[in-house]
Order: sequence, then C-alpha cells, then structure tokens
Amino acid sequence: MNKLFRTFFIFLILLSTRGAIAQPNEVKYAKLAQASDFSQQSTNDIEQLMALNEHTSAQVNQDTDDLDALMNRAPVAQQELINLLHSITQLSNTGTIIPATKSYQRAAQKVHTKFDGDASQLTDIARASVVANDVKSLLSSYQQLRQHTEIVQLKNRFAQPKMSGYRDLNVLVKLPTSQMVVEIQFHLNDIAEIKSGPEHYIYEQIQQIETQAKATSRQLDDWEQAKIVKLRQDSHKQYHKAWLSYKRQSLYESQAQVA
Repeated sequence: MNKLFRTFFIFLILLSTRGAIAQPNEVKYAKLAQASDFSQQSTNDIEQLMALNEHTSAQVNQDTDDLDALMNRAPVAQQELINLLHSITQLSNTGTIIPATKSYQRAAQKVHTKFDGDASQLTDIARASVVANDVKSLLSSYQQLRQHTEIVQLKNRFAQPKMSGYRDLNVLVKLPTSQMVVEIQFHLNDIAEIKSGPEHYIYEQIQQIETQAKATSRQLDDWEQAKIVKLRQDSHKQYHKAWLSYKRQSLYESQAQVA
C-alpha cells in the first residue's frame, strides 16, 4: 500500500511540473517568432538573405509636395548618397552604379501619371545601385546601410522574385543630412548582367511583337503568343541558373566554415 502511495505521489509531482518545464520553451519560441532583419536561425548567407523581412513605414513620402523644391535639393541628396555608398562599398568590397538624378521632365510626368499630382510620393529622384559578387558582400553592404540611414521601405525580391525570375533588394532610405528619401537597389553581379544584357534583348523582342499587333489593331496570333511564352521562359531559365550558382557558392562557403 505504501509503495502504491509513493508511486501515485511521484506521478502527481511529475504532472504538476510538466507545465513549468514547457513554459520556457514557449517563451523561447515566441522570441524566435519576432520579426528581425537578420534571422538568428540562418545557417548560411542565402538563408539570411531570404529571411530579410519586407517592410514599409506608415508613410513613405518626401517632406514636401513641391516638385521644384525637391528638384533643387536633389543634387545635394545625390552627393550625400554618393559619399555614403563610397564608404559602404569600400568596407563591403562591392561596387556602385550612380545614375544622374531624374530629369525634371521625367519627374513631372511620373508625378502626373502615377501619383495624381502629389510630388511627395516621388522617392527616386536621387538613386543608386550597389553591385556585389557574392551574397555575403551584399548582406554586409545592406547591414551597413541600416546603421547609417533610416530605412523606410524594403522589397526583398530575392525571396519574392519577379515573374521573369529577376531578383534584387529594393530599398528606400531617408538620408540623415538632406532628409530626402532616395532609392537604392542591391544587385548580385551575374543577375544584374542578365538584366542589362539578354533580358533587355528579350524585352525588346516582346515589345516588338506586341507593337506590331497593336499597329494592325489585332490580337496576338497563336505563333506570336507561343513566341512570347518561349522568350519569357528563356529569361526565367537564365535568372534561375545564375541564382542557383550563388546558392551553391553560399552552401559551399558555409560547409567550409563548419569543416
């Protein structure tokens, strides 16, 4: 009888402590579920890149809707952006592409056709691109950007690529001195070369086919539709092949570090 009582008593103790044992695991799980730019659970650079969370601030606008005022400030913002990226790319071993600021004519056209006259929504008057040879360098440059600016929007097209297969990071930041919102794109070199080379050629061919049909006020015929599908498939294959190469490179580097 005493033996039976002891067994029952031990069972009660175990049952009462079960919730206490499970509780720390539940708290830990809740912490891991919190959104953060760089996942602590990622085992390689590709996983870290894919885990970057897209986000947008409540209001992504310039501090004025006066287009003339924005265009006057644009050169100062562009120079601030150049100086910032110069420091970042030196530390991360990446390159930059700095186009001219958007022309007044193109800016005014975009405000009229896309933003219903609200110039404060024009966030790419000043812009630049960062180009990396590997995922580690791309992540390094993005992390440094986060430390020196206020990121107001991030679109992670590595995690959610375009239909063509194209991938990049599209970032809007507010510069600390000029306080202008500018656009920065983070590219992987092989993917960027496809976009500016073969992909651009494919785009021109598709445009030509569609323009010819419109010129004669007709729908695309079966051959034209099949041709466009084939061109888009070719584009997707090229992007996919380049992306797989970066994934293999990242996996090899992570395995080498473990070894």
